[in-house]
Amino acid sequence: MTSSSNEKLKIAIISQPEYFRFCYEDELNIFGDVREYPLHSGMSAADYSNLINFNADINIFFRPELISIDVLNRLRGIKVALSSEPFPRYIDGKLNYTKDSIFRYLSFRAIRYLPYDYVFHYDESSLNFIQSDGLFLSGAFVFPVATKTYIPTPAVPNWDFFFIGRSTSHREDYFGSLKHHFHFLHICHGIAGKALVDYINRSKICLNIHAEAEISWEPRMQMLLSCGAFVISEKITPNKFLRPGVDYIEVGSPREAYTASEYFLKHEEERLRIAQSARDTIVELLNAEHSFRMLITGILNKSSPRFDAKKPRMSIHLIDKAVQIFRVARKRMTLI
Repeated sequence: MTSSSNEKLKIAIISQPEYFRFCYEDELNIFGDVREYPLHSGMSAADYSNLINFNADINIFFRPELISIDVLNRLRGIKVALSSEPFPRYIDGKLNYTKDSIFRYLSFRAIRYLPYDYVFHYDESSLNFIQSDGLFLSGAFVFPVATKTYIPTPAVPNWDFFFIGRSTSHREDYFGSLKHHFHFLHICHGIAGKALVDYINRSKICLNIHAEAEISWEPRMQMLLSCGAFVISEKITPNKFLRPGVDYIEVGSPREAYTASEYFLKHEEERLRIAQSARDTIVELLNAEHSFRMLITGILNKSSPRFDAKKPRMSIHLIDKAVQIFRVARKRMTLI
């Protein structure tokens, strides 16, 4: 931070705690008076009165597209948006997407009308796609982990496999055989903090399987790895932090996942070696204190670009097509 930031800052974090608290839990207080304000669907402007009265110097929003313009206009401090949803992305020059990621982006792109000072997206590979829609973000902010809370703890494994996340057809294609033959714990949501750490540490293998058949990078990866978990994952977006074969095991099909699972259940030493490598990587590169220090410093010294929304530089066929699909679906719903 700059020398002028020696005074304690007032920082507000607005998020869905069950999904995002692992990024900052109890580790940002060194920056000043840091307070968390929960975000839930259906909240009115009146529900944000405590946030508005706090009058933070910096307001950091997870799921920023869900905040109303009325609330944002009443905040006098700097407004920072951290985008977390999977959007279409370029990998090896090819655009990867599904209907799910298109619809998530359609919800997000209305952020062009919201008065955020800075907007970051967690996956750098989506930035070019977003920019082609006229949205010039402040950059990428890979979600870090509160590495002093999400830690390895000694525990006797109760389960062979653990997964946290909603069930989808794609995921169940991977889970079906594993659930049939092994001791498998699947929690959809509602667990966070130390309780989640305990479940992770009581499992021999943690899984990361995408919701849809689309390459993406779920922040759950680094949360699991910070806990010392051995992770088997579908291919994630190539990045400079996590290394397949070194920090986790990458698989490309349900059959590969089953074969790898059988092997590593029998080879504990290999699991522990890979898990330790991953834990070291997260502590060094993606710990919350370091990542948020860099974020806040870039904002205070104005080295991070401010968010700028322009008209789309070109027509995006995918978006145009998705809008048509959405309109047809909405029309059909009104007829039911």
